[in-house]
Amino acid sequence: MKKIIANGSFLLLLVLVIVSCKKNNLVVDQDVIPPAFAKFNVRVAADTAATYYISNANKPFKIPIGITTVSDKDRTIQLCYTSTSAVAGSQYTAPATIVIPAGKVLDSISIQGLIAGYPTASRVDVLFIKICGGDVPASAYWATYKLTMRKYCDVVLANLGGAYTRTFEGSYGPYTSEVTNLVSTGVTTATATITNIYDSGISADVTFDWTDPTAFKVIMEEQQTQYTVGGLPLFVRANPATASSFSSCDNTITLNLQLYTSAGLVDQWTSSMAK
Repeated sequence: MKKIIANGSFLLLLVLVIVSCKKNNLVVDQDVIPPAFAKFNVRVAADTAATYYISNANKPFKIPIGITTVSDKDRTIQLCYTSTSAVAGSQYTAPATIVIPAGKVLDSISIQGLIAGYPTASRVDVLFIKICGGDVPASAYWATYKLTMRKYCDVVLANLGGAYTRTFEGSYGPYTSEVTNLVSTGVTTATATITNIYDSGISADVTFDWTDPTAFKVIMEEQQTQYTVGGLPLFVRANPATASSFSSCDNTITLNLQLYTSAGLVDQWTSSMAK
């Protein structure tokens, strides 16, 4: 009797073990496939915004885009564009859809800036690109890209130098100044001399700096002129409170200057130069 009970207990335990193994195998063997999402393929959130400098080189701006899982079928991502000022066909062209081929997860879209849509360097447009449909839903993050578009013109020293027509505070003038003695001092800097400042025969040495493509600067350190005021040497310098700038697209220079002596400020003004 005890043997029968023992054998019965063994059989019950064996059944429980078999059932348990089947359950465990069921969990282990089951493939968990994550859902597919479309997103811009960037490393951090800050990379979903950039500036596109549109130039005569006519290079498009490429934005990486992809889907989080691979598939054996081609998949289409739909794109929508919004802007308060840029118009498709006037400032840019861009694809409405992109196809991620079977077996791949990454590609890129090309935004083509139109140089004719940026007649001056002062025009700046912001374009928002959004994943708005297609064969897979947009991800909850990195599904919108912000692209700032503006004109860029390479600085050519031969074009920067020469005679300029100049006005003083927009009313006095025009008179002539020149940019002379241009010398390259680096990839994005050069020194030069600007003549006839203040329509007085004063010349001053400056540095042109276009390291920051959004802010082409003219730097003028303080330097003594050939004049005196009240018996004190007269100096000229860039106004430290207001930046001086230049444009390689428009061939213009804007100088915010000060004349001063050791006793104090004599005058300050804005001077515009244009070819």
